[in-house]
Amino acid sequence: MSSGDFSGDVGGTLADQEAAMKKGKGRSLVLFVAFGALLVGLLFFLMGGGDERRVYSELGRKINRVKLEGFDRFWGCALKGEDLRTIKSNTDLTYHLMGRAARVGRPYAQHLRDSCLPLLADIEPELDVLIVHDAELKADVSRMSEATGDLRSALGGLVSYLDKDELEFEEAMAQGHIKKIARAWYEFRKASSHANKLIKGKLEG
Repeated sequence: MSSGDFSGDVGGTLADQEAAMKKGKGRSLVLFVAFGALLVGLLFFLMGGGDERRVYSELGRKINRVKLEGFDRFWGCALKGEDLRTIKSNTDLTYHLMGRAARVGRPYAQHLRDSCLPLLADIEPELDVLIVHDAELKADVSRMSEATGDLRSALGGLVSYLDKDELEFEEAMAQGHIKKIARAWYEFRKASSHANKLIKGKLEG
């Protein structure tokens, strides 16, 4: 074998090895970059999930605070002395409201106007400023706000009817106002309950 032939073989071998090394390094670099991207993506996913849970947890806290401090306190005032947990339907609520309206009359209207209605004042503003991105949850919050407006309007009608010097109470007249009140009560509770179920699902999902 000639020296020229020998040198050619060695050169070809070294070139092949160098190319293989470069190829190996390139493959390693690609794998490293891909792994790094995957790790970063996973980190953002986990952080995003944590942020989402915090957002829904805070929303749940605010919605329940509005219900507790506004809606529930109002009914504790309007139906003072009653265990609100026993009032489970529109029929139950209508019975208690009608009984007070018939027995107490004008003083009950004044109690509702002066002591109870102010407790509803902050519900709509506080719900309306909530930032809710989930469409279904946003619809529930809107329904709670609308139900509060309907409740205040219906209560205003009942108060106007009862707040007379010489009231001749007629159940049929009071019934129209009380039915609207009971409907608004039902709609608020329904929307609030659904909102809490949605939030619970987001937190547990």
